[in-house]
Amino acid sequence: MPFKRPLSSSDDSESNDERQDNTILVYILRAKIHPETMSELASLVENYQFERVNNRPSERNLELTADVEKADIIVTATNMRQRLERHIDWRIAKTKPIVSPSWLRDSVKSGRPLPCGSYVAVHDLDDETLRICDIAQHTPSGSSSEKETSWQTELDEPVDAAEVESLSYDAKYSCLRPSPLVCPNQNLVKELDVIRRGRNVEGEERSMLSYSRAISVIKAFPHVITEHNIQGLHELPFLGEKILSMIEEFLKAGRITEAQTILGDPRFQSLSAFITIHGIGPHSARRLYDLGLRTLEELERYYEVKPGVSDEETMSLLDAEASANKEAAVEQSIKIGLALRHDLNQTIPREEVEAINRTIMQELGHIQKGCKSMIAGSYRRGKLQSNDVDIVITHSDWNSGSQKVKGLCKKLVQRLHEQGLVTHVMHLSGFHEHDALRMHHWDSLEKALTVFVWRHDSQPRRVYRRVDLIFAAPEVFWTAVVGWTGSTMFERDLRLWAKQQKGMKFDSSGISRRRDSKLYHPRTERDVFKVLGLVYIHPTLRNADA
Repeated sequence: MPFKRPLSSSDDSESNDERQDNTILVYILRAKIHPETMSELASLVENYQFERVNNRPSERNLELTADVEKADIIVTATNMRQRLERHIDWRIAKTKPIVSPSWLRDSVKSGRPLPCGSYVAVHDLDDETLRICDIAQHTPSGSSSEKETSWQTELDEPVDAAEVESLSYDAKYSCLRPSPLVCPNQNLVKELDVIRRGRNVEGEERSMLSYSRAISVIKAFPHVITEHNIQGLHELPFLGEKILSMIEEFLKAGRITEAQTILGDPRFQSLSAFITIHGIGPHSARRLYDLGLRTLEELERYYEVKPGVSDEETMSLLDAEASANKEAAVEQSIKIGLALRHDLNQTIPREEVEAINRTIMQELGHIQKGCKSMIAGSYRRGKLQSNDVDIVITHSDWNSGSQKVKGLCKKLVQRLHEQGLVTHVMHLSGFHEHDALRMHHWDSLEKALTVFVWRHDSQPRRVYRRVDLIFAAPEVFWTAVVGWTGSTMFERDLRLWAKQQKGMKFDSSGISRRRDSKLYHPRTERDVFKVLGLVYIHPTLRNADA
């Protein structure tokens, strides 16, 4: 159980004791919660009975309370101490688990009260909430961190208007700008992105980066660009004369000539199709094109692949020795990607992403209790459809969790394979310590890039999905979540900001100070931004790419 109200010392009646033992009193703080959301949360409490847990003879019920002092748990959308104190006495707040609305939704969805460690609402109370939960969860057989496996599928807090106001759309770094999923100038962004993609497939990296930077600036611009305000764009970074002339052309014609020329280029069409296959980058795509290949069907014949069928044996990659032959592994990935491309190129709706996460965490619970996960990638940035699923996993025990997750990635993939849920492994890597001197950190986390297969309610047959599993020690979990949430330009600028402005090194494997290699271990996502000296940016405002 995530918590349990202690029994009163007074002589309560038996029925009162029974009610206390079986009923969770929930106090919902109305501040910052929209009336419709408030009604939804109240209905969840009023209409739901928790299913039986651990075969106990009684059920855990939910009950609303208007008295915060009597509450077993407080649900709030407020995430800052100063705001919480306006409504709840701080002395009371320090004695209650205080969680986000996602705890209530996910608990109802799971059929049981979930551990609240993944749902801490006010980060100043992180330790208190975890401690209160841990005390309540303790039993002779171990803490609930050894019994529960939890996952978070929703953004744990709303966008804070005050924080957004403090950001600047004309800042040099995209990690200082609010970048929505869809911006006021999205059609212009799409045109410029065609040119960026053209530079990418041709290996013109410097030019590609210039367009990426320009796009990231336009994504954050809060107004529709018109002939009346275009002169103001001269004040923005990374918008040179060439880009500005393209913007002027777009304003007049609704398109950019160079972008339309690129779209109609057969070479661009072929190279763009090739790089949709996992394992084929721009360089390999150009090599295949130079061999005379033009279509994916020709690639299938070249690699001797039968569409829809992949008999490539990749589970041997679970052995480190087998993983060492990178060239053979890449060719295997290409063959798998080609054979299963009709499934792997489909986008994945949010509800299916969440279902995949739940399924994987349920399987993980059979191997190691107490793990928690967060879906990252484009899902977390608010996209309705994802190309793949990125799941960051850790153990909820801050002190011993790093040892408990070591080697867990391989064990989980093996179990998923045995259960018929994973058919192929594209890549597997083990833990390495974060190194402030290393330039690349691909192997600083334990990762498996897999092909997941299952039959979801929305699909008439079993479908293949790309699922990336990232295991992180608790002390770098939130760094990994930030690093794997993206977007590409947002992450690039986070690294640049850390290096150029803070003398630090940031990547998904950790944060360190360059001059003495001091390591930082943020306990929350907000702490990651705090360590880097940044205003927190909500995941849905990190869409600095097209």
